[in-house]
Amino acid sequence: MTPEEKDAEIKRLTKQIQDNAEKNIPKEAPKRNVQKEGQLFFGPYVALCKVHESLVRGLLNRGEKLESGTANTALAGHLTDQRRYTKEDKEWFIREFKPYVDWYVQGALEWSGYKMDPQNHSTSFTLMDLWINYMKAHEYNPEHFHGGQLSWVIFCKTSDVSKEQKAFEGRSAPPGSIVFIYGEPQHPKWANYTFNYQPQENYMWMFPAQLRHQVIPFHTPGTRITVSGNLYFNQPGMPDDISTEPNGFNG
Repeated sequence: MTPEEKDAEIKRLTKQIQDNAEKNIPKEAPKRNVQKEGQLFFGPYVALCKVHESLVRGLLNRGEKLESGTANTALAGHLTDQRRYTKEDKEWFIREFKPYVDWYVQGALEWSGYKMDPQNHSTSFTLMDLWINYMKAHEYNPEHFHGGQLSWVIFCKTSDVSKEQKAFEGRSAPPGSIVFIYGEPQHPKWANYTFNYQPQENYMWMFPAQLRHQVIPFHTPGTRITVSGNLYFNQPGMPDDISTEPNGFNG
């Protein structure tokens, strides 16, 4: 093949490639009217509510009478003052707390697509343990979970950490947040099952006991007071009770 013939062949092949490329240019996707046909309610039922003032006041008053640090060895928190309530305190608490357990069970059933069936679903429970935390600046609760079936955290008193949070520049949860963690890290990040909340006084989160959670430290002077506990559900028709073995939990 002569040089002229080679040049002609190269030009011919080049034009062929360009023509093929133009024919295969991706076209804009047609517009579609997408309608949602359903949604998967995936993950645990975690509910927030405001608790009545007399419950918070009673927990604070009873907590003040307890010996400092009595729950430290059994709990996960890096706190110097965690106190376990007495049996008398727990008996009082069960009466005050019962409506919230009923409320949570009803909501959890609706979340899961079930209707309340007294033969199969129970709101009767045994209180495993109940404790009050006095969280001061620089203290924190590492990622952990509880024993039993249902847990809660009641924010009885909170410190004002708004200035510290506003000054925070990191990408993690801001100082003083409580963080709930479910499943593994996801990409993109908006697919994560992780939620952080800035505590408010007289509010309570209720959640399955095995749901991992943590509390980020704050460094503003002050004390945050919270009350948490664990319970397990009894068979339908059984009375509410208090466990004599309160150590069946990790949190």
